[in-house]
Formats: sequence, C-alpha cells, structure tokens
Amino acid sequence: MARKTTTKTGLESRTRERIFSSPVVLAFVRTVVARRGISEAEARQIYLDYINRAQPADNHGRCEVA
Repeated sequence: MARKTTTKTGLESRTRERIFSSPVVLAFVRTVVARRGISEAEARQIYLDYINRAQPADNHGRCEVA
C-alpha cells in the first residue's frame, strides 16, 4: 500500500499546533487512543477529519419554512 506524503507549510504547522494545544482536543485524542487502541497520530487524524466534516451551515442553523 502506498503512503501519502504531504509537505506542510509553516502556516499549516502553526494551525495544527494551535488546534492540538487545546485541553479539550488533547482529552479527545487521549480518550480515542485509550478506547480504540490506536496511535496518537491516528487519533489526531480522526479529530481533524471530524472537524473538517462538521462545517457550519450557510444559514447558521436557521430553518426556513416554505
């Protein structure tokens, strides 16, 4: 299986450092590592995948009734 390699810019690295400096995020990562028995890197990727999917709606959660 081929590995994906990406080159991170300084901005991307600082963004990840900022994200993973949060106590809540670190607790999430530790919990996932303990519960699933996976590496910290895999748990961090799970968090990033979750956050990237959870984008807010354009209407900011308001329902429009027809």
